[in-house]
Formats: sequence, C-alpha cells, structure tokens
Amino acid sequence: MIKEIFLKRDLIRELVMKELRVRYSRPVLGFAWAFLSPLFLVGIFYVVFSLILQVRTKECPFILYLMSGVFTWRFFQDGLMGSVTSLLDNKNLIRESNFTHYLLPLSIVLANGINFLPSLILLIISASLILKGLPLFILWLPLVLTVHLMVTIGLSIFFSLLYVRWRDIKYVLEVFLSILFYLTPVFYSIYLVKDVFSGFLFSVYVANPLVGILNLYRVSILKGFYPAIQGDVPVAILVGIPAAFALIVLSSALWVYKKFKNHINDYLSY
Repeated sequence: MIKEIFLKRDLIRELVMKELRVRYSRPVLGFAWAFLSPLFLVGIFYVVFSLILQVRTKECPFILYLMSGVFTWRFFQDGLMGSVTSLLDNKNLIRESNFTHYLLPLSIVLANGINFLPSLILLIISASLILKGLPLFILWLPLVLTVHLMVTIGLSIFFSLLYVRWRDIKYVLEVFLSILFYLTPVFYSIYLVKDVFSGFLFSVYVANPLVGILNLYRVSILKGFYPAIQGDVPVAILVGIPAAFALIVLSSALWVYKKFKNHINDYLSY
C-alpha cells in the first residue's frame, strides 16, 4: 500500500484537492467552515452540558475537554461517512481507467484530515493560553495523528467496499456511529464511566479504540493528564489498543480489497 501511495501521490493530491474544491468553492466563507462548523457544535454542547446541566470535568476546563472530543470525533465521523459512497460516486472514473479503488476513500479521509488541522491548531492554541503552556507529551501528537488516520482510513476502505455490494451499509453505519458517539467520551468525563463501571467492565469500555485515541489527544495537548485510568489500565493499553486496532483494521481492509477488487466494477453496474 505504501508503495502504491507513493507511486500515485500526484493522483491522490489531485483527488484531495478536487474534494476540497467541491466542498468549499460555493460557500461564501469557504474553507473557514472547516473550523466554524465543529466550533458551533462545541458551542451548542457547552451551553447544554456546562451552562444548563452544570457538567464539569476533573481533568481540565470543560471547554477544552469538549473541544478535544468534538474535533476528534468529527474528523473520524466525517471521514468515514464521506468515504463510504466514494466508489459508487466515482464509478465512471473507475470504469475508464486502471484505477486503484482504495485511493478514493483514502483521498476523502485525507481531505477531512486537512479540514481537521485548523480545529487541531485552534485546540492547541486555546490549551496553551488557558493552561498557560503545553505539556512535554505534545511530542506524542504525530503518533496520535498517525494512529487516528490509520483507523479512519482502514474503516473507510472496508465500508466503501461493502457499500459497493450492499447499499444498506450506509444506513447501518449511520446507526452504528450514533451509538458509538455515546460510547466514546466526547462530551462526558471518563470519570463518570469509572464511577459506574469499575474493574472488568471499565476495561471493556476502554477497549473501544476511540476511547484511547481521544485520551491520547488529551494527554498530548491538555497538560498531559492521564484521566481516570490510573491503577486500572496501564498506559501501554491506552496506547496499544488504538495502535493494534489501526494495524488490524487497515490490514483487514487491504485483504478484503485484494479478494474483492476484480468484482468491484461488476457491482458498480447494479
């Protein structure tokens, strides 16, 4: 895959730029929506959970906790949902050339990665101002981004291939993401989960790779706190579960692609 990406890097760049042009060419504010949209969502959550419900987090100011959760989740969700129909949406391009199919969902995820960068920069600047500096753990950030990207790319390739064969996959994925959103500490503190579920059940909860990814972002940016899992789950698990999941899901997606690629054009004709 790495060799293929390197050889087709110009094509990937063009696909990414095409996706961004289509998305932002008409709106008046253009690329500004890349961070305005998640920022508005943060504002809504902040009003509901902080001002009305008086939710607080022990780890850091709630607004930073919320920003890190919403921004990270939006990248994952938008990358996955945007890529699931990418093969069908570009079936004419696929039919007319000797095309490596998985480059399409890959390019969608990379375009959403570019969308994610302004939000991430805003989070880093906000954290440095509110917390008066950044932790040494900020050096982890490239690793966290890599794992996050690999998980999203792997799942995007996998579900885009399934969608070619079974068109109901898009709706199943929407339901799955709605459930997963509430099983991931986007807007609530992981301390709340630990208070209700301890021991084995809490370990099962932490096995969700997105729990690890969100916590790794927070460890990297928000003063290096290590929320709620001291003594319960070692740091190796916090890092290891998302990294292992990223490798497994990406390898599995490429294996499915190799088995499936000769039939993709036939299914696109349905």
